[in-house]
Amino acid sequence: MLPTVAYALRRLRRLFAGLPRRAYLTYRYHGPREFAFRVVTFPLRLTPVGARLGLAARMSDPSAPARRWYRENARPVAVVIPTFGDPAVTRKAVKSLRRTTNRHRVRIIVSDDGSGPEHLPGLRELESRFGVELVLGDAQRGFAGNCNRGMAAARPEEDVVLLNSDVIAHAGWLEVLQHTAYTCDAGVTGGQLLYPDGTIQFAGMVRNPYHPEWFDHRYRGRQGDLGEAAVTQATLAVTGACMYVTRHTLDDLGLLDEGYEMAFEDVDYCLRAWERGHRVLYAPAAVLTHAESKTRGLMQGPRELRSQARFWSRWGDVFDRREVRTEDGAVRIVYVTLDTGVGGGHRVIFTHLNGLAERGHDVELWTLAASGPDWFDLQVPVRTFEDREALIEALSPLDAVKVATWWETADWVFEASILHGVPVYWVQDIETSYYRHHTDRARVLASYRTEFRYFAGSEWIQDQLSRMVPSDVTTFTPGIDVERFRELEGVERREDVVLALGRSNPLKDFPLTRSTYEALPEPVPELWLFGIEPELAEGLGPRASYIERPTDERVNELLNEATILLQTSKHEGFCLPVLEAMAAGAAVVCTDAHGNRDFCEHGENCLMPPDRSPAALSYAIHQLLADPALRERLVANGRVTARAYAWPAKLDELDRHYRALAEQAASGTREPVPQDLA
Repeated sequence: MLPTVAYALRRLRRLFAGLPRRAYLTYRYHGPREFAFRVVTFPLRLTPVGARLGLAARMSDPSAPARRWYRENARPVAVVIPTFGDPAVTRKAVKSLRRTTNRHRVRIIVSDDGSGPEHLPGLRELESRFGVELVLGDAQRGFAGNCNRGMAAARPEEDVVLLNSDVIAHAGWLEVLQHTAYTCDAGVTGGQLLYPDGTIQFAGMVRNPYHPEWFDHRYRGRQGDLGEAAVTQATLAVTGACMYVTRHTLDDLGLLDEGYEMAFEDVDYCLRAWERGHRVLYAPAAVLTHAESKTRGLMQGPRELRSQARFWSRWGDVFDRREVRTEDGAVRIVYVTLDTGVGGGHRVIFTHLNGLAERGHDVELWTLAASGPDWFDLQVPVRTFEDREALIEALSPLDAVKVATWWETADWVFEASILHGVPVYWVQDIETSYYRHHTDRARVLASYRTEFRYFAGSEWIQDQLSRMVPSDVTTFTPGIDVERFRELEGVERREDVVLALGRSNPLKDFPLTRSTYEALPEPVPELWLFGIEPELAEGLGPRASYIERPTDERVNELLNEATILLQTSKHEGFCLPVLEAMAAGAAVVCTDAHGNRDFCEHGENCLMPPDRSPAALSYAIHQLLADPALRERLVANGRVTARAYAWPAKLDELDRHYRALAEQAASGTREPVPQDLA
């Protein structure tokens, strides 16, 4: 069967798997409107239109690029299948390998762990019928030992794949694993394993957040078409049920540790790979079905418990005791950014760095930008790198708190913290909001790993993260520079001016700003827009003007002169401009933008109509323009709100958080997540 056709059929099976239960759960947890929407759009998931709308993954074969590469660059491979007992299951695995690989490039080695004589005819049939090579063991050596039997039979020029005997390979699996290994510089790669019902069995290895003495598989039990499970990523380890090892890595590391009687040998091998500088990657376009039971592992026997004890005696301190403090007690902290351009998120990050340095910590900014910011007075060392690979290589051996500041940097920080340091993810927004295509949104969601300690920039973000990752999530909102944004003496406040941000970013919803202004009754106030897009003021009439690229000082002056700040965002991670307006004494009319719920109280320090409509917002503006007493009451309460977010106190709090985190990392006192919070 052609690989693309095979993929399409498999995709259809996964799409319809468990459909009645998925429909019930959608209705129960998402409500009738979302249920109706999904019913109507379900047929589109089978078409390219569905892909463009983000309703489902494309029907095209994701292994196609790897197969094209493989035709020109294929390396010889030995697939090692450890087996014991009745070889009937192994026969199915071997048949799937013969269907999906080229026998001139791929040898199949079946390594038997001392099965009884009654199973020998079945094993010999594999040899005669399918051309496999048998390695027969005289005595049982356990899983690791039996794998080593087969791996030792690989030729010096061959890469090796360990494959469980109860795995069924699908088209393109080997091409993807080899392509990923050699184009992404990985020593070990693993594919996506599915249960027979199409749900996910393996999509990367994680330490179990509820029972940290064990490891688990990421996204286990989720639907096979889960977008974030389709993202190629670094992973702590891959399962020995499907592990591709390059020849260079095998020569460097040697074989599995046979001291593991059952379990942990695959995680140990992958950690040894990381330790020797070999990346370990999860390559989801390599899809295989694994017949493992979903209830496997609920009871552990003596061999597994002995393996567990062996693993933690070797790796326990690596995981649980990481010293990130200097001799004088300062915390080493590195913030990682894509660039250093002008932006509210960068302002928060750079303020953190200056404040932490002032409080005695050893802090640096690492970035792919060509230099530090030329618009912010950053007082800490800045290290620049040409690419992500160079940054990760330099960051990996560092014993420090390593802070991701954007979803792309989260992948770098995770990889650089597998063996050293403490990974922190500073989430100033759930960044799916910046992307429309499902593939991009999936990459964002895949960056939220259980391994991170999280700081959330608002309570709304904290709530969203807690739903997605069973991990530590601490709410820490940005602060406000009350020296920069304040009421100015000698500046007269106007009684007829609405100030608003003029940006075309869809999340800012400038069309709502425009419609709100156009809905205001006579006498129409002046509208002052500011930003970097002066063309947005066109057509708004003679009382509208645009202030282009104002400095912070000029923005503060505008906030001191205007009567009202109008903020119409659909979504904000936190929304500092509203706090800055409160600090400068301007009245505020705003929409519910999620992140501003932390400090916006309708009728107390602002007007935040529940209805996102021009009519509701224009009425709120009219109220404030017509009622000076109401305006003054909201302004007075806004001043109190803004003072509570002053940076000095926030930075003192941040200092305490990092010191506590460093203490926990050194002592291994991080508590497991309660099971009922899953």
